[in-house]
Amino acid sequence: MANRSTQTADPEPEVRLRFGDRQLAWTLMAFSAVLYAIAAKMRLGMPPLGDEPHYLIMSIALGKYHTFDLTQAYANGDYRVFYPDNIEAHVYPNADGIMVPLHNFGGPILWTIPYEIWGRYGAQLVVVLASVLTVGVMYRIMRELGIVRSYAAIVTGLFVVATPLYMYASMLFIDPFGALFVAYAVRVLVAARPAKWQVALASAGLGWMPWVHGRFTLFTVILGVLLLLRVDRGGLKGVRALTAYIPAAVPMVVLLLALEIFNYTHYRSLSPAPGNSALGDGLFQIPPQTGLAGILFDRQYGLISHFPVLALAVPGMFLVGRRHGRMQSHWMLLAVILPYILAVSTFRTWWAGFTPPGRLPVVLVPLLAFYVAVTLQRLHNWLPLALSMLTGLVGFAITVTGDIMLLGRFTSSGGDANDPVLTWLAARIREPHAARILPAVETNPGTGQNYWPWYFVFAACVAVAVMWGRLAPADRMPDRPLWSVIPTPRELLATVRRRPAPVPTPARAAQAPRPVPAAAVPEPVPVPAGEPPEESEAESENPRLDWPYPPSDRTP
Repeated sequence: MANRSTQTADPEPEVRLRFGDRQLAWTLMAFSAVLYAIAAKMRLGMPPLGDEPHYLIMSIALGKYHTFDLTQAYANGDYRVFYPDNIEAHVYPNADGIMVPLHNFGGPILWTIPYEIWGRYGAQLVVVLASVLTVGVMYRIMRELGIVRSYAAIVTGLFVVATPLYMYASMLFIDPFGALFVAYAVRVLVAARPAKWQVALASAGLGWMPWVHGRFTLFTVILGVLLLLRVDRGGLKGVRALTAYIPAAVPMVVLLLALEIFNYTHYRSLSPAPGNSALGDGLFQIPPQTGLAGILFDRQYGLISHFPVLALAVPGMFLVGRRHGRMQSHWMLLAVILPYILAVSTFRTWWAGFTPPGRLPVVLVPLLAFYVAVTLQRLHNWLPLALSMLTGLVGFAITVTGDIMLLGRFTSSGGDANDPVLTWLAARIREPHAARILPAVETNPGTGQNYWPWYFVFAACVAVAVMWGRLAPADRMPDRPLWSVIPTPRELLATVRRRPAPVPTPARAAQAPRPVPAAAVPEPVPVPAGEPPEESEAESENPRLDWPYPPSDRTP
């Protein structure tokens, strides 16, 4: 310690977040729990809409009739306790004439017992809990991948209030479960030394994802292979080396085999999505450029058109640095994100998304948070930070308006090419036709709707952000606190954090110790060659990631 004290005499004080990672994660989760619970309480005052009543009917069939056959629940009208009108059954005959439900049972199974005890409140509580856990896992992913604490906290806060995580946490859809399972699997993959129980839990989540929805099978395959490659055998050989794969393989394989047995015995199908197979849906039925434009820019269903803060993720994909092994994790994330986007944008029923907007990409939102943080951290300037806050405000306004206009959130209620929420907000700023700037891709495929200008404008904005980021040092990790980019708050907080030196008085001056002669200053203690130097506080906030196998001399 003498060596450090001699080298850092009278350092310039810096303003840093007082909270550690655990305190920040719990604070963000507590905030999201309160926000999501309030939004869910507001929605419970109206009947469920869209696919929500059908998922609840599946819970009725499981809890009341103890069967996976939904025809009895539909025929007896058990859904009238929460949906007063007649409802069209989401059950379709397959090639063998068997009535197959459109939706998988994975989500309703998770909330059936709470639904039997507390009704819709119990089912909604499970969805809110999954969303809150996703917030905590999302923050930990960014920290593991080298995002400094300040930016990880700010981006997590933005994603809590300004992304589809907020919108779908208050409704009875299965997409929050997919987001949680994917995020936790990635969290285990990028961790330095995950425990065996963490690997087993991630494997079980991946095995359960096809139970939740057939389109999630893609994540099970990709992340399942990566999880097996991530197994650290520790130099074991033979049978012991094989047993190291048990936590990563057994839960996932058992659940996948159980799903195949269930689908074959009930529906005579081995498809993970037997309901969609019965409708004749498949991949590459829509041109990918059309489907992608609908998912991103459509005025009723688009992701970026309703949650523009997510546009900052695309520059981050080009700004990920090459040091600290982060490029390997970057390629891993792209291997998860890009195939899913291609699948949902070319699937006939799924393309462009469903109402409410941004439904299909919800599962990717926790991964996109890392790239938004990369963009902000690499630029490290007040302008992109202010832009992220502005775009976050737009997404928050859209979601809160949907909490108030309970029917308007389901944008299809406004008719073709009309989003009631965007139209209402545009009228408030005295620009009633502002929403028409966005293309109506999903409503008018192949009818002259030109979405290519949006591609060009978006690509130009991404190019500017990437060139700006390239001017910064590669793998930029700001040593200065985040507040240094905002001059006035920095000075104010520095004044609060640092106590001013006492004004010397004659009495204190007489009692002050005499200065020590230069010869009396102890020599710096040399550090032995075998001992690593101590890390400073700034270095400890910039964790390294060595993927997939960290060096043995480094503690996680």
